[in-house]
Amino acid sequence: MRARRTLQNLLLLVVGVVLGGAILELGTILVLGEQPKFPRHVVGSRFGLRINQPGSVYRHKSADVEVWFRINAQGMRANRDYAYEKERGVSRIMSLGDSYTIGYEVAEENTFSSVLERELRAQGYRAEVLNAGVSGYSTAEECLYLERELLKYRPDLILISFYGNDLSDNIRTGLFALRDGHLRLEKSRYIPLGRFGDFLNTNPALGFLSERSNAFALLKEDLTVILKWGWVRANLRSQEAMQQEPIDSGDEYERKLTAAIFDRIYHDARDHGIPLIIQSLPYIRPQPPRMRDVFPEREFPVDREGLHMLRAEEVLRPFLGKEQLVWEHSHGHWTPFSHRQSGMALADLIVREKLLAKP
Repeated sequence: MRARRTLQNLLLLVVGVVLGGAILELGTILVLGEQPKFPRHVVGSRFGLRINQPGSVYRHKSADVEVWFRINAQGMRANRDYAYEKERGVSRIMSLGDSYTIGYEVAEENTFSSVLERELRAQGYRAEVLNAGVSGYSTAEECLYLERELLKYRPDLILISFYGNDLSDNIRTGLFALRDGHLRLEKSRYIPLGRFGDFLNTNPALGFLSERSNAFALLKEDLTVILKWGWVRANLRSQEAMQQEPIDSGDEYERKLTAAIFDRIYHDARDHGIPLIIQSLPYIRPQPPRMRDVFPEREFPVDREGLHMLRAEEVLRPFLGKEQLVWEHSHGHWTPFSHRQSGMALADLIVREKLLAKP
């Protein structure tokens, strides 16, 4: 009798949870509309940083688009695997960045990395562009990812795409700090929430909810934002304590820290004899149409040997208010049109400056 009562209570609990979830889902749709359902399959790696989960396949869907992601065995968005050793005569470009680089809200063939590869091949280059973008990545993570892993692929050119939220993300990671004006590596690992974070990002049930449930996606996004800014504030306080003086302006410190990390990346590239392209991606707001680039050029002058700058604002501004540059019903990522303009502009820069050897 007791077992039967327990089973009935358990059944009622399950029914209640399902019914409550259905009501919450329906309420989210009716009040807020369809939410961006963008699962982030990232996991810890052997070199102490998070990367895209190797071999994962998952869907992104919003009111604007539905696209599929396929991650190769190396943790890159690609339909093929890459060996460290490249084929003879092939020029390899390593493309690093965040969700814009990996290509949120566009198919793999429409990312600027893929467009760049096709444009170069059409002009006679045997080019491979390896898309090593990771959603939520900071310049700090890109720097260590390059040093610890990606240089093993022997790239002939390094492309790093900067977006404005990298400024605060560099604080969030706590990987680097400025001490007496000098860049210091503060810790060797950054895997948010550790094994628990890996579980959240790889659990099939949670993955299903991330892909299908509007209510779950909304809750997950809100919690992610809360955690991010909590980490940013905590790390700013920690870095103030290390310097034994208050940081006058968080914004100014962010810019100086980001500039120092870019300086380290630049010298890494120079030490290996590899040209470096920095692509600065602007904030774009469609209504009313406006665009703003926040790359810390005052703190990091770009007029340097072996360094080339592409300001995507200059590429996209002629189309502002005339073409749809970003999706309007999600997180505002680039449309295929913007990716195409970026990829073509990058190819023009590479050919014009003769950054790759042409067979």
